[in-house]
Amino acid sequence: MSSAQRFLLGLALGTAAAVTTWILTGADELALVLGLTVLFVVWLGKFILDDLL
Repeated sequence: MSSAQRFLLGLALGTAAAVTTWILTGADELALVLGLTVLFVVWLGKFILDDLL
């Protein structure tokens, strides 16, 4: 999976997490933080795992 594809996957999953959190809680800040965290973890997950293994 290329870096661009990984970024788009992270963006999609982060958006889904943010929207779900916002609908369930109504907390804008929490939704933003969770969405960005998911995006970051998915996008950089390969590099993080490569360093650990």
